[in-house]
Amino acid sequence: MKKSATALPLLNVDEKNFSIDGDTISSEDIALDLDATARSAVDGRVFWDGDRLIHLGKRDIDCELFLSNLDPETKNSFKQGLLTFIDSRRFSTSVVMDLISTFCVSSKNCPPNVFDVNWASHALNNRSMRPRKYSARIFLEYWRARFPTAVTDDALNFLAQAAAPQTTSNNVESDDPTKSWLTDEEYDDALRSTWDNYDLTGSTQPALIRLLSLQYARRPSQLSGLKFEDLKPANNKAPVKQSDNEIHFPGAKEQGLDTEFRGGKFEAHPIADHLWNMLKIQRKEITFVFEQVFGLTLSAKDIDQLPIFTTQLRIIRSAKILKDTLGLEPSKHLHDELFHLAPTRLGRVISLTYNMSIGGPFPRKKALPERPISRRTGGPLLLNAIRLRHTRVRQLARQGVPKPVLSYWLGHNNDDALNSYHNDPAETARELDEKMSTGLVTIAQAFHGKIIATDAESTHPNDPLKRLEFAKDDKLNYVGRCGKLSFCATTSIPIPCYRCRSFEPLADAPHDEVLEALRYRQAQEQAIIRPGSMRNLLIPIDLSDDIRAVERCIELCKIKREQQ
Repeated sequence: MKKSATALPLLNVDEKNFSIDGDTISSEDIALDLDATARSAVDGRVFWDGDRLIHLGKRDIDCELFLSNLDPETKNSFKQGLLTFIDSRRFSTSVVMDLISTFCVSSKNCPPNVFDVNWASHALNNRSMRPRKYSARIFLEYWRARFPTAVTDDALNFLAQAAAPQTTSNNVESDDPTKSWLTDEEYDDALRSTWDNYDLTGSTQPALIRLLSLQYARRPSQLSGLKFEDLKPANNKAPVKQSDNEIHFPGAKEQGLDTEFRGGKFEAHPIADHLWNMLKIQRKEITFVFEQVFGLTLSAKDIDQLPIFTTQLRIIRSAKILKDTLGLEPSKHLHDELFHLAPTRLGRVISLTYNMSIGGPFPRKKALPERPISRRTGGPLLLNAIRLRHTRVRQLARQGVPKPVLSYWLGHNNDDALNSYHNDPAETARELDEKMSTGLVTIAQAFHGKIIATDAESTHPNDPLKRLEFAKDDKLNYVGRCGKLSFCATTSIPIPCYRCRSFEPLADAPHDEVLEALRYRQAQEQAIIRPGSMRNLLIPIDLSDDIRAVERCIELCKIKREQQ
């Protein structure tokens, strides 16, 4: 029995029964819509369209098979629980979306009707599930607190006690020349290919994406989130501490933020004139496209809110989503993240496998940059943002930049995070040097390895991975062997080896040619920067210590030959 009234009647509560004006009714008789305050599609950026999970402007996941065995009540509870879990911001939206995608893939052959130990064991057989077992358990615990019958204790215990995923070898220490840092030659080739493609196409957008990545090694998500307001002219910084123009990258991988998009700290870096001038060109081109799409003239304040990297098609599609799905006026929400390109697309540009003009994809395949050939593999150079982070850390460390400065440069909160990118025997030697007295520094920086007359005298005479060679005039000259760390062979051999105590140079090897190459490179580093030049983008490299080490090696090799 239900009664309507203009005034709220007095309720007498007795267990599950309520008395309204003398009539006793049960709680089931009261028309309570428990989902009345649930988030609807137009209120949020993540919502359900049937059994498809949508993240507006990002991705969508077909969950029909995964949800097929759940009863209607459990299925509805799962959907609502997932949306409120995303709102709780325990994990980023992208992490939760990845988790649900993994649920769908790992449950393909065993869709759950209840989340028990049988489902958990089958799911963990999928290798993509095991790294996400922690986030899976946290979500299932969150959901079970709101819907207790869907998840069993055994399932949660199984996820908690299951073995952690096997740790893979660190790419920084890898012998795989497709994963470790780039050699100096590979880095220079990638830089030269970028400039050559810019000269060929005249397209600023892909060139800027590549040059900023080569220069600063930021994550694609950080490049994707850039706005023109992040460009700080030297005469418009508060407070003014330096006379350089700056670019401020939005942070990444920060937890506990109120908003994922540009919600963290910003990382300020000085920027060279050639990049600054290209960004001014990009500003004009992006502004023109926005004004063309919306049919209006933008103010300087509006332009500051625009993404640095986007396309005309992205702008059109995002405006439609804002208007039709979210009920917003697009021209009043130019700051919205929907106008920014997905990080995955920028990653393809960085890899030299995709060109992306503001007006749309390049129509001609030949407009792609020429991918350099790796001298280590004989195949096209494999380039990505992670390898560039490894490479830039190594380059800066070898210029003598201390770890705290490197951590700041990478946007890390502590020095320990550098271990994922940085493991360099030569840098370890430098750290030891800093602890020595000034009288021992010169000795520590010099060569102090073991001179060998033949391979038979080396520590590993029969291991081909220990062979170290120097390229000149399209020929490889054998200079010695490594006595310990084979992964050093994936770096710019043999320059770092001359400062490593594990290097075993041959007495009669052409070390003078290595010295000649070092002196030539030092002269290039000291030359004025120009497009396509060998000079490092950040600051010139000081090779004086390496030169002294090679000179000492040559002297010791001469003594070794005289003793034979």
